[in-house]
Formats: sequence, C-alpha cells, structure tokens
Amino acid sequence: MRIEQIEAIPFRLPLRRDFRWASLRVSLGGFVLLRVHTDDGLVGLGEATPLADWGGDHQHHGGETLHTVVSMLTDVIGPALIGIDPLAFADVPAVMDKVLRGNSYAKAATDMAIHDLAGKALGVPVHRLLGGPVRDRVPVAHMLGIMDWDEALAEAEAAVAEGVHALQIKGGENAERDIALVTELRRRLGPSVQLRLDANQGYRRAKNAIQYIAPLPPGTIDYLEQPVEGLQEMAATTAGLAIPIVADESCWDPWDALEVTRIRAADVISVYLAKAGGFTQARLVAAIAAIAGLPCDVNGSIESGVGNAANVQFALATPNCTLPCVIPISAPAGRHPCRVAGHYYDDDIITEPFRFEGGCLLPLDRPGLGIDIDQAKLDRFRID
Repeated sequence: MRIEQIEAIPFRLPLRRDFRWASLRVSLGGFVLLRVHTDDGLVGLGEATPLADWGGDHQHHGGETLHTVVSMLTDVIGPALIGIDPLAFADVPAVMDKVLRGNSYAKAATDMAIHDLAGKALGVPVHRLLGGPVRDRVPVAHMLGIMDWDEALAEAEAAVAEGVHALQIKGGENAERDIALVTELRRRLGPSVQLRLDANQGYRRAKNAIQYIAPLPPGTIDYLEQPVEGLQEMAATTAGLAIPIVADESCWDPWDALEVTRIRAADVISVYLAKAGGFTQARLVAAIAAIAGLPCDVNGSIESGVGNAANVQFALATPNCTLPCVIPISAPAGRHPCRVAGHYYDDDIITEPFRFEGGCLLPLDRPGLGIDIDQAKLDRFRID
C-alpha cells in the first residue's frame, strides 16, 4: 500500500452559540479536512483546527490559518508523502520534519490521517495502534466560555443536568469576575462537580495569580489552568498555590514537556494532538508527564467530529490521561444527545453521533478513527 494523493478541504461548522476565551480574537468552527488516498483505494481522514491568534508562551508556537494549513499540506507535506507506506506511521513525523519546521496543525492532520489509514488497513481502531485501551470511556468536561453572568450560570447548570461532572470555566480578563463566578458555581453545583478555572495566561504574573486564588476557601476550584505566561511564572505559581496547576499554552510538544517537568512548572499537562503535531508526538508528551508523575487530560480547540474522533482514540489509550477531557460530544444536526453539554456546533460532517453516557464518551470501535464523512454536509460547509 502506497500513498498516491492528498486533498485539503477547508470548511466551517455553524456554532450553537459564541464561545470565547481571554486570548481568542477569531471565531471557532474553522477546519481543514485532510484526505490521504492510497493506491489500493483506502482513504485516511485527518483534521486541522488552526487559530491565528492562539499559541504558546511568548509566541513560541501557533499562528496558523485555514489557508496556511492548506498550503503546507498541498505544497510541502503532500509531495513528501507520495509513495510512503502508511503502515510505517511511526516514521511519518520524521518525514514531515525534514521538509517543514513548525506548523504543528498541518502535521497533526497528516499524522491523524496516516493512523486512520493504518487502522483501516489492519481492521482495528486507532486506539489499538496506540497500545490498546486502558479505559472503556472518556469523561468529558464542558467548556464554559466567557459570557454574561446569567448566561454562564445557566449554561453550567444545564450541562451538569445533562450528565457532565466537570466544567472548564474560561476567565483571565477580570479576576474579580472569575472568583465570584467559580464561587457561585460551587455553591450551586455542590462538591461533586469538578471546577477548572482556565485563565489562558490572563493573570500574567505569578504574584497576581497567587493574590487572586490563594484567598479562596479550599474546595472552591479543583484545578487552575494556565494562569500566567512563561515557564518561570508558571513554576512560581505552582510553588505558591496548593491548587493543582495545569499547563496548556506552556506545553505544546515533547521539548516543552521536558522543560515543564524539569522546573516543576505545573502539576498537570494538557495534551493537544494539534499542539504536538499528531498522535506520535502527543504520546511522547504524555509519556514524559507520566515519568514525572503528572496526570494529563486531552484538550483542544473544539474540533469537528473528525479531529474529535482522534481525541477519543488517544484518550482511550493513554494511561495518565485521567482528567475529564475538554472535547466535544460530536453529532450531526438533530441527533445530538444534549442541548448544552459538549454541544458546540449545530451540525457536523460526520454521519453518526458519538455515543454519550453518564458524562462520558464511549469508544469508537470501528477501524481507523471510526467515523464516516457525510459528503453532502462537507460540500455545504466547504469554504474554498
């Protein structure tokens, strides 16, 4: 089996509502679908979810758009893939790194598609290629974007009523508002719902983060995600607060993970397939975290059903991804199991909804990523 052609197709899904975080200046919902064709007729699927204004500490990573991803896939990565056997999926990151520096979104889409092809060729789901399942379901955390007070409370209560047991609460623009909101959410939701405040670097320095968070009564929040920018500031925050600190923007790839663990800049690492550049590098991030004794979650930029299938496959097979994952519950229009929980888009390009039960996504057990594309939907949402 050899790769003979690739297609990169930009598309945009309709949002259920506006979702925003502190550093986000563009609308969510834009994607690039990658199709990798082989000479025996198999097609592998991958996805990029690029954002131009989101990235790592001090602009070390990020800054891609739909058009730059399409260009990198078709003009640079694609030609390097022609003739490669997708069953040699472990070699693909090195092939990409030889022809392209950075551009982790495009690389992630490619790595996903190659794994999808390998799984389809071997007749197994991707989580089998990643070592096999270590859990039988993936707990979901609903992302509560920055929104008006009453809307935030209503969204949170609705998501919990629909079965999720964890919330990621976006903040970072106004610390007083953040503290008041998490305090009220804890009062309303009780101790059984995990609350994770994500400042997206908005508190800037450790002194600020400690000043804002230290006075909170124990149990108000369970995790504080990326409160500040830079590993030194993260390390000072981690040392200064009893609440576990989650590294997101500070940890993209294995080299970042080495530094995070070396200087004890966080207690948890949030793993993105897009940040790392796909399954292969994301596994290294999680492995480094595991060696250091740190748990992880799977997080992202609210992928479509294609990228989210990859999230689920990765979470099923990664032992230390034990935190609820900030990922969608993907479904086409009219078939979503929830009105609010994990429901970010009014429609999707996948043909079947993901199975959701007890606050968790259930495994995708068909070969490869375990999904099919609705071509009519893709044609409708395409934005060439």
